[in-house]
Amino acid sequence: MSKLYDLSELREMSGNDEAFVQEMLSVFLKNNRDYLSLLNKSFEEKEWKSVKFNAHKIKPSIMLFKIETLRQEILDLNEFSGKEINLEQIPPLVSKINEVLCRVFDQISDEIKKED
Repeated sequence: MSKLYDLSELREMSGNDEAFVQEMLSVFLKNNRDYLSLLNKSFEEKEWKSVKFNAHKIKPSIMLFKIETLRQEILDLNEFSGKEINLEQIPPLVSKINEVLCRVFDQISDEIKKED
């Protein structure tokens, strides 16, 4: 299975410091699992400002890790929930973000284990 993310930008930023990359992978997992959980709770409660807040927290990781399959989705979710527009489009966005990020979490967990 091909990776859903690309670490080239992270490796370039770190000067190919593998310890730094591994630390960032661990931080990515912890923070984004938490943000995704909060995003889901906010979505279920239709707390759009909190959905936007958590989508905004996830967005930089999606950009840095080049998770291209979610680039537009996270931008749209951020905008729609923030402006409370196109609310009918939010459920499929949240669903796809959950599906892809959970697969990314698994892939990154496997990558961290390989380095141990």
